[in-house]
Amino acid sequence: MIIKNFKLFLEELVGDKPITDYEVYNKGMAMSYDDKLFFLNKVDADVIVDFGCANGYILQKIQEANPNIAVIGYDLDKNMLTQARQKVGEDVLLTTNWDEVLEEIKKYKSPLLLLSSVIHEVYSYSHTKIVKKFWESQVFGINFKWVAIRDMIPSINIKDEKDISSDVEKIRKKSNPDILESFEKRWGVIDTYRTMIHYLLKYRYVDNWEREVNENYLPISVETFKKKITRGWKIVFEERFSVKFTKDEIKKDFDID
Repeated sequence: MIIKNFKLFLEELVGDKPITDYEVYNKGMAMSYDDKLFFLNKVDADVIVDFGCANGYILQKIQEANPNIAVIGYDLDKNMLTQARQKVGEDVLLTTNWDEVLEEIKKYKSPLLLLSSVIHEVYSYSHTKIVKKFWESQVFGINFKWVAIRDMIPSINIKDEKDISSDVEKIRKKSNPDILESFEKRWGVIDTYRTMIHYLLKYRYVDNWEREVNENYLPISVETFKKKITRGWKIVFEERFSVKFTKDEIKKDFDID
């Protein structure tokens, strides 16, 4: 989804569940990078701010795809920024300070804020007031011309419109029992479609499971999100899709389409 601005910031509270294996975490985030750059040929951005840039993988891919676009990386994890520096070079601003980002983008006419798989982390590690500030001041404030979002945002109408009992049976039979048990203890049984989907989106992240299991991957619906878009902004591109890699893994592991 891309939203355009016609016309401050998240202070994420890092939780008690740190990333235990950076290599595995970053490898997972690097999957399907091609669809993560869906917005590049749809906007006239001259600088892209990757919010939650992690190890800089997306920034590096943006540089390779269009070296004329400046990039900025923002992340609260200094270890990640150290890794990102090796990918994007010394001239790129990589910072934990949002004020530095806002000051830097003043040099450009068409800044874009990229939110790629980070909304659920904002909700998981921030208080309600901070989340409110995130949407109103940071995302839909006056600092950016564009916002590009790629995330897990289902419709509120996700319901048990089909019989999923056979799928649930396959999952229970083939899952790591400890992983499934801890997920259901945290989020409830997978007998409902939404909860089953939630599980299928995260069951693979075993190496960082203590962190992943506590994150709500589906904290907001499409309908609720659209209500947060303030005046002066409008959606100019929207597409719903499933990541091929994820679909293939679920098919391989559980024989579920």
